[in-house]
Amino acid sequence: MKIRLRESTLAVLFILPAFAFVALFLYYPLLQTAFYSVFKLHRTVDWLNDTFVGLENYAAVLRSEAFRASFLFTLYFTVMTVTLELCIGLGMALATFSVHPRLRGILRAVLVVPWAIPPIVSAMLWKWLFHADAGVFAYLLTSSGLVENLPPFLTNPTLAIHSIIIASVWKNASIMGILLLGGLASIPKDVYDAAKVDGARTWFRFRRVTFPMLLPTILVTLLFRSLLALRMFELSYGMTGGGPGTTTDTLSTFAYKFYFTYARFGVGSSYAMVIFAIVLAVAIIYVSRVRGNLRFKE
Repeated sequence: MKIRLRESTLAVLFILPAFAFVALFLYYPLLQTAFYSVFKLHRTVDWLNDTFVGLENYAAVLRSEAFRASFLFTLYFTVMTVTLELCIGLGMALATFSVHPRLRGILRAVLVVPWAIPPIVSAMLWKWLFHADAGVFAYLLTSSGLVENLPPFLTNPTLAIHSIIIASVWKNASIMGILLLGGLASIPKDVYDAAKVDGARTWFRFRRVTFPMLLPTILVTLLFRSLLALRMFELSYGMTGGGPGTTTDTLSTFAYKFYFTYARFGVGSSYAMVIFAIVLAVAIIYVSRVRGNLRFKE
């Protein structure tokens, strides 16, 4: 016997597995974290027998000097990395269109390699490269005579901050390039041919043709990378552990420490909810401001 289902019913049946997965692994942990954030929960998650503190955990987070420091570092990290990644990624994407067609496949494959490396593996790789005693960079600088003393890349606050930024740009500029490649490929070739016939030079074609038509892709890419940068964890944790001191602690690493180092699950949950609120606010503001430019025209 054949079972005939309406199109709407069939659509719901297809959506249910995905919705169940998202609800189990995204919405449930989010609701649990929000629930834990209003209890004390120090070295225990037995909220039934613990103290209800309301918004005290959130007040403690917002008053914390460490939170403000981690927030400022996360903001600086996000602005620097996203800006550099966009410039480098756009350059790499444009470069693949200016070489011989046979080389384009090779260049695009090379673009994928840094992004394909797992984040924690990338962090360990860069930690070794920046090592003050056995690192490649320290050896090259001292052997070439550019510096006399081994630079403490990961123990000096300023050097540690910018070492993490360099590692992030190396890893994520490639995904910027890959996303922008799709936008460049969607630009009709006829537009470039018409611009060349009119005598438009390379810079003029980029400013008047490529950039305006690529802008929707750029905005989506910036949103994607900004949200990921605000939640950055692996590079900071893997390269410096948040050090020296708490200089390179991001919002995510600080929340992690409250959970798994200090076992203060209530405060840690409130940190996680504050991070969620910041990321959500950035996404809403960003999309509302650039909504008109996010409409791709056929």
